[in-house]
Amino acid sequence: MELTSWQFVAFSVAVVFLVNASRDARWRASVLALANVAFIASHLRAPSQALALAAMLVGGYVATRVVRRWNSRAVVGLAIALVVVGFLYLKHYSFMSFVPTLPFLYLVLGLSYILFRIIHLIVDTASGDIGKPIAVWEYFNYTCNFLTFISGPIQRFQDYRADAEAARALEAADVDEGMRRVIWGYFKILAVSATANVVFFKLSPALLQAGAHPALASACARYVATAAVYTVFLYYNFSGFIDVVIGFARLVGMRLPENFNKPFLAANFLDFWGRWHMTLSNWFRDYMFNPLLAALMGRFENPRLAPWFGVFGFFVTFAVMGIWHGATPVFVAYGLVMGLGASVNKAFKLFMTARLGRARYRDLCKAPWYVYLCRGLTFAYFTMGVTALWVDLAQLATIGRALGVVGALAAFVALSALGTASFAAADLAQAAWTAWTAFARIVHGANAATHDRAARPLAAAFALAGVLLVTLAVNTLYAQPPEFVYRAF
Repeated sequence: MELTSWQFVAFSVAVVFLVNASRDARWRASVLALANVAFIASHLRAPSQALALAAMLVGGYVATRVVRRWNSRAVVGLAIALVVVGFLYLKHYSFMSFVPTLPFLYLVLGLSYILFRIIHLIVDTASGDIGKPIAVWEYFNYTCNFLTFISGPIQRFQDYRADAEAARALEAADVDEGMRRVIWGYFKILAVSATANVVFFKLSPALLQAGAHPALASACARYVATAAVYTVFLYYNFSGFIDVVIGFARLVGMRLPENFNKPFLAANFLDFWGRWHMTLSNWFRDYMFNPLLAALMGRFENPRLAPWFGVFGFFVTFAVMGIWHGATPVFVAYGLVMGLGASVNKAFKLFMTARLGRARYRDLCKAPWYVYLCRGLTFAYFTMGVTALWVDLAQLATIGRALGVVGALAAFVALSALGTASFAAADLAQAAWTAWTAFARIVHGANAATHDRAARPLAAAFALAGVLLVTLAVNTLYAQPPEFVYRAF
């Protein structure tokens, strides 16, 4: 059951009606449990394919119970280690190729997000942040929520429990916000990302064909175009799916955390990751970066070294985050590139602060030319980094041979210029629109504000209907909608 299918839409709508048929928390939990089982079953070809998932879930639940019963640093560390090793084995990362695999096919879909939720439960159970013991049905509904099973976002258990126990009645504001997010999300997926996907697949074959670029300029131009289009596809595909699940979750009484906050308006690479896949970034901050930083500061009690521990911590954290994305060597390269970008960004901030002082560096960061330059550089680095998401190691080598060092630098400069110009143009267009609407209010006089308030609901309804029609119209142009880009992670 793909999230872009009519079956998923009908399934989700049915769940919405059933959940809201009663405000009894047990009823709602039962409906969601059945929905989660049905959703997982839709991805199975045989019952045996669920064995690995079941083992992961049982192991995780036992780990949380053991940690609650015997709470010590050694027990927590062992529990996390066993869960992680089990995950690595089931995902069969390339560095574990020497270990024999299970003698049957099994479902790995959703395991990555389940791993994050289980580690969160183990750590927060040990710290006492989770109050009463976690019931089996709570654990299953939290770890296998059909809305977040494939795409996230990564919700904290405490927030999930609060929503489940509140069993809020569905209000008009929930319906309005939920439907708006669902429709807007499908527009992003089926219209914008689908179009970008078609363009990408028209550009990429020639780029990935060995020896297809006799001229460096041709190779560079094609790579820049392909990489930029893929980044557009990636953002609208990922954020669109998140909009859809947040919208449906709102309709069943869940307030899922946001996962995107205008990432391409970020001031730098670290700020970008504070806006992109935010729940993943926050998870790694809480459960890897902060503990690693605390361990380093406890081991080396030197205040002068403390800022540089952050540089090292960012490299390790982002490297692991990148490697999480895939089990092949190309994702190791991706993780190292992301780790290098984060650590260099942190080191640069330390250098500039020491060189200029905090006040002057803060003023520099507010200068418009510097803001757009940083946005362009961030866009270029991220765009080149996520090349690992659409090539394998051999194809990456083909691109490397076609570009060379000079071509790669030229591509980086071109992508930076493209990003800088695009973001500046977008801000200019927004400023022009704001000025025009302000001018229109002045021209129409004092009644304009009252008229705007009265017309706003109707205008919003027409806008949503228009977005829906455009989405359906554009979707008919393509053979099939694009899959969720993070589906395999």
